Amino acid sequence: MSDLDLEWKLPVSPDAVFPAFEQPSLIRRWFGAPPGCHRTHAPDPGALGEPYRVVLRDAVGRSFAQVGCIMEADPPRFLALEMDWEGGPVPAGRTRAELTFEPTEDGGTRLLLRQGPFADDAARDAHRAYWEACLGRLARVVAGEAVPCFEEFWEESRGFVGPLGAAAYAVLAGLREAGAPPEAVSQVEDILYTHLSRLPEDTAAVLGSVLQSRVEGAAD
Repeated sequence: MSDLDLEWKLPVSPDAVFPAFEQPSLIRRWFGAPPGCHRTHAPDPGALGEPYRVVLRDAVGRSFAQVGCIMEADPPRFLALEMDWEGGPVPAGRTRAELTFEPTEDGGTRLLLRQGPFADDAARDAHRAYWEACLGRLARVVAGEAVPCFEEFWEESRGFVGPLGAAAYAVLAGLREAGAPPEAVSQVEDILYTHLSRLPEDTAAVLGSVLQSRVEGAAD
């Protein structure tokens, strides 16, 4: 058995950080997706002790989920949650994660995370990579950056789902991350989703299957 200890520096005070753990519009921009994966759906955070479920897709489009519940909350100083995984790249096994938020002299926050127990070092290291990806996004969110969010692209696409929807998202998110002008991103977005929504369902299914097989073949 082993535990994970992780420290992360955030650029704003604990009072400014904690809303990103409470407000759905902020939570969905940073929480839940391991490296190379993305979220497709998560409910609003439930009451203390109520279960939550985050639905995700891995790098080749396979669905999996994170499940858990918030066990303790003392804003803006402390948060504890229990979590587990159903499928996906992170090893399963229910663990408890405790997050402590300490103010720093420069007006920022030192986030201390302790999680465990893990069955082995491999599971601990996979969770380290998971949290480093999440907390990297969190730092950008609390700093005010507009981090791309799959769920918002999903809504903007008028519900176009499947591998083609995921591919459209990847193109748009890549453009935004690369710093393309907003008007260029908007133009590409309009072209993609306008024409994708016109595809007959059977054609979209065939094209999606071809894309999926190509992605899975590249992953192998």
